[in-house]
Amino acid sequence: MLFAAYATFSWFLTHWFLNAGAAWIAVWASWAFVLMLTLLQALLLTTWFDGMKLFFRRWLKSDVGYFSLIIVGALSVTVALVWFRIFGYFLVVVASEVLARLDLQNYSYTRWQALLVLTLVSLLGLAVGWSASFNPLFQLAS
Repeated sequence: MLFAAYATFSWFLTHWFLNAGAAWIAVWASWAFVLMLTLLQALLLTTWFDGMKLFFRRWLKSDVGYFSLIIVGALSVTVALVWFRIFGYFLVVVASEVLARLDLQNYSYTRWQALLVLTLVSLLGLAVGWSASFNPLFQLAS
């Protein structure tokens, strides 16, 4: 499921960039951002998870922390509504990665093994979706 989520997300992004006629520098910057988010998400779900829980626990003990959480939440809802189509793909990717992490945890994988599996499957899905978008069988109807 993780592979399919990343492959469809990659396929969607590639077609979106091609149809929008975006400049190549914007396309490569966006792909760099997607790759960075892919690695960051795998790291947050595996090796940095305890540190992240501790950070949020400390941060939410203050009024400033709660106020920041409300502002970030409102901004996130606004972005989700404005870019609903992209947000839907992103939500599926996040949900599938969390489910894959839970499966790996149930199979007694260590954090580093889970990080390796999540990263490799995610990057392979991105690569397959990108390459499939140039295949004539997967072209969008005009």
